[in-house]
Amino acid sequence: MRTLVTFCSCLFVCVSIHAQTTIYSQNFNSGSASEWTLTSTDLGGVSAPNTWVINNVYPGNIVAPTATPDQPAGIVGNPESYYMHIRSNVGPANATFNASGNHNCFSTMNVPLVTTGYTNVTISLWWLCNGNNVSYGKLYYRTSASATAWVQISTMSTPAAALDSYNVNTTWTLQTIHIDSLDGKSFLEFGFMFHHQGAGGADPSFAVDDITVVGTPAATPPVASYTASSNTACQDSCITVTSTTTGAVDSVRWSVVPTGGATINTPTANVTGICFTSAGTFSVTLTAYNSGGSNSSTQAVSITPTPNPVIINNSATHTLSVSGAYTAYQWATGSPIPSAIPGATNSTYVYTVSGTYYVGVDSAGCQGYSTVPFVYSTTGVSNINNNGENRYWASEQSGSMILNSSRPLDEALVINIYDATGRKMLADTWSSGGSTKQLNTGYYPPGIYIIRISNSSTITVLRFLK
Repeated sequence: MRTLVTFCSCLFVCVSIHAQTTIYSQNFNSGSASEWTLTSTDLGGVSAPNTWVINNVYPGNIVAPTATPDQPAGIVGNPESYYMHIRSNVGPANATFNASGNHNCFSTMNVPLVTTGYTNVTISLWWLCNGNNVSYGKLYYRTSASATAWVQISTMSTPAAALDSYNVNTTWTLQTIHIDSLDGKSFLEFGFMFHHQGAGGADPSFAVDDITVVGTPAATPPVASYTASSNTACQDSCITVTSTTTGAVDSVRWSVVPTGGATINTPTANVTGICFTSAGTFSVTLTAYNSGGSNSSTQAVSITPTPNPVIINNSATHTLSVSGAYTAYQWATGSPIPSAIPGATNSTYVYTVSGTYYVGVDSAGCQGYSTVPFVYSTTGVSNINNNGENRYWASEQSGSMILNSSRPLDEALVINIYDATGRKMLADTWSSGGSTKQLNTGYYPPGIYIIRISNSSTITVLRFLK
């Protein structure tokens, strides 16, 4: 058990209490205190030849001429307010005691305090007691109603006197005490004992006033909650999440499971964006923290995959069709930037001229990457099928763009790359005999790029996402 004893000025006490919550306070100025049993038989307590009383009597008399000292400015109702003290049954009504016999006089609380949810629970009181090494006061506490559960709070020692006692003090003194055993209790009571053994000693006897118990409310964990701009989204799109956590919050952290396929812009911000590069169901969790602990809230977000249409060309009927079923279609043509063909919104399209054709599709509200209205699948159509069975595609490797051919080129091809605004970014040549071509695109900003591969007899247009 750790004991902290502090003798301090009024300024220190006022600051300390201001930062805490008052659990109990009693200054006895009503002339009574119903929550105190002034004569308790616990631990062998008796009511004679001395007893506990509450009054505001200070002057001495002819029997015991020593008066109780006036109270300082720190005590409520000073200089002579009501106080709880030992009085001789045959002497004056102020703080005096009968030095005959061996006895303990015990005054105890009878209404328990509750310190559950509090830390740094502290009792402060003003006291005085002259006495001697066999006549002194003690402070006790208990955490159950048992008469034998009382434990003395060891507070100080006096040379040539009983240890941990209240005596040899003829002026009102403020004392503040904290021990860990007072924290977080569903039952807590205090008691004051005047112990006398043998003869001798001097007035004033044991007296206390302005008893205050304070504690620091223990921090409780926050209650985490958040709102999402949507719980459904398309692949390669983002949602916004906003913390609506209640209670004291020191910090927050966002997380997503599975971790692959999602990126959190700022994991420790109250408001942030989460972008999804993969389809599936993700669990988005907000965890809020404070000194009392943490709390989490989780929501599911469903991400629909980006549609990936493939065009099938029936050259015999000049009909283009799309493999798979979608909810909407839009055919387009033109190079390098395609233009929508008015009215071409079916799953098939019959062409009448050669050219490069695209199709945009909608699947469950998802139209591909948010930077363009559709995901385009392309096909090259010409009067003479110079491509034969050759296929071309683009990929990325270590920051470079790699053009691929399904078989070695019979003829050289001219390569032109355009950004989404139609600006030409690169012009190069793909030599015959090769099946791959590496292009330095590491400095290109992220976005959609159109790749036009052509010579005098063929043309192919690819779309590339960096």
